[in-house]
Amino acid sequence: MANRLMLLGDSILKGVMYDSDRNRYSLYDDKWFIEETARKGLPVRKQCRMGATVDYGLEHAEGVEQGDSVLIELGGNDSNYNWSVVGESPDDEHTPATPPERFRDCYRRLIEKVRSAGAEPIAVNLIPIDSPSFFRWISRTADGAGVLKWLGDENMLYRWHEYYSRIVEEVANETGCRLLDLRGKLLTNHSYGHMLCGDGLHPNAEGHTLIRELLLEAVF
Repeated sequence: MANRLMLLGDSILKGVMYDSDRNRYSLYDDKWFIEETARKGLPVRKQCRMGATVDYGLEHAEGVEQGDSVLIELGGNDSNYNWSVVGESPDDEHTPATPPERFRDCYRRLIEKVRSAGAEPIAVNLIPIDSPSFFRWISRTADGAGVLKWLGDENMLYRWHEYYSRIVEEVANETGCRLLDLRGKLLTNHSYGHMLCGDGLHPNAEGHTLIRELLLEAVF
């Protein structure tokens, strides 16, 4: 067994939730998860930040230690756009935070960096989003009509997000990195539609509980 479990990711592993009624973000209380992993002899170190991209992962992989198991959960923010700019100029070309080929290259380098520290990288693919809810979220601060014109249809949001998840899976396969298929487990869960917040992106408390239960299954 590993000496320590490191969570290297964005708001999903951080436990961010959005409260529509209070119009604010909050954090899921995963004390039980921390206690359970510690009881089983695997203390957790979190290196997660809301908005984190693969560049954040490369920077903070410096803290990886020999013997760690490192869950890498990144890609959602890399796939995102400046939606206000998109809405204002829907006939122009737009670039995501991290273009696909650069994301692929950086993710591969991140896996190599974790391994070079004597640790085991575990790639985590992206959890599914809800396109209609995410589009409504975008349209709060961007021109929805312009964004929709550029997208072609709302479901492009889902497809583009899934494309980055596929890149994670492909890089894991190419490098022989262990993959935690979190996406597959959630896609086949009949209750998953009730486990997302109103922004269509972040899990609610029920969703975060399920994700941590799946993490426990994967590492023990």
